[in-house]
Amino acid sequence: MTGTSMDGLDLVILRVPKGVPRRFELLAHAHEPMPAALRSALEPQGALALAEACRLDRALGLWFADALERLVRSSGYLPDLVGSHGQTVFHEHGVITCQLGEPAFLAERLRCPVVSDFRRNDVAAGGCGAPLVPVVDRWLLERPGEGVLALNLGGIANLSVVPPAESGLPVLGFDCGPGNMVIDELARRASDGRLGCDLDGRMAAAGRVDRALLDELLADPRLAREPPLSLGREQFGAAFVEALIARVRPTDARGWSDLLATATAFTVEAVARAIARRVPEAYRPALLVASGGGVRNPELVRRLVDALAPLPVVASDTLGLPAGLKEPIAFALLASARVDGIPAGLPEVTGAVRPVLLGKITEN
Repeated sequence: MTGTSMDGLDLVILRVPKGVPRRFELLAHAHEPMPAALRSALEPQGALALAEACRLDRALGLWFADALERLVRSSGYLPDLVGSHGQTVFHEHGVITCQLGEPAFLAERLRCPVVSDFRRNDVAAGGCGAPLVPVVDRWLLERPGEGVLALNLGGIANLSVVPPAESGLPVLGFDCGPGNMVIDELARRASDGRLGCDLDGRMAAAGRVDRALLDELLADPRLAREPPLSLGREQFGAAFVEALIARVRPTDARGWSDLLATATAFTVEAVARAIARRVPEAYRPALLVASGGGVRNPELVRRLVDALAPLPVVASDTLGLPAGLKEPIAFALLASARVDGIPAGLPEVTGAVRPVLLGKITEN
């Protein structure tokens, strides 16, 4: 899995029982930072020329294959199946979704089937192709008597609302706003590229929130759209950050810290408002389970705990689901569901007209 933050590649090897994958055994995992040249080439996203997109499709596919082959060799586990999400380079709500990273290289290198291109079947059925993880949150987090909120703090913050097991209610899911994407890009700009993130939230913790700017950011009409709602770099990527910097014009460390503090508060308050607006009382959420890279940012987590009190906030690690590996685990489980013929698309989340099988299979 490579996410919208484009910070690196997360890999897991799981043992998954046949059928609905409600459990798994984590056998091995690894993280590989994205090469700087590859990240730079991917930055234009939706403005990529066709020839360059084709070259990047090949380069990503080879990188995925090299990285997984290294993990296979170091762990000794040879997979029977690979799930590869690919790198999203363009996503237009309900119309187009495009992930690069040719799966044939993985199939050839590992001599096993590869499930990829998870989103387009849902788009073809009238959905927006995202978010796809809520069904996995139901498989792994559903419990009797109480609901669970599952928040992924990746490049984008997205929420799954898992109802009590016996309720008969559908799972809900939607994007809330930026997760780490704006924070990470501001940290890169503030450090002249030396940092890839606000390490331990230190810059944000040293700053003061600009309440007027925060209110302006929270008034973004894209955040107020009713689900199905999917967001990405098209809304909160480099262009958004450049406009934000141009508006504030920070000139010293204090100015950058104030801007990082405001961006961190933006992520948190967008999540809090989405929960208040879109989580029905009938779902009876008893806790929020957080995962993704944002869980490693103490300042972001502190603000989230304060904003959601008295609702308990726990890292998914406490439930046996490693916070930094949840998304690659999710797409491994979705790949398993695909080959077992289990439709994993949720129309109530994506807006599709029916549940669909997610992903295409490439065989060697």
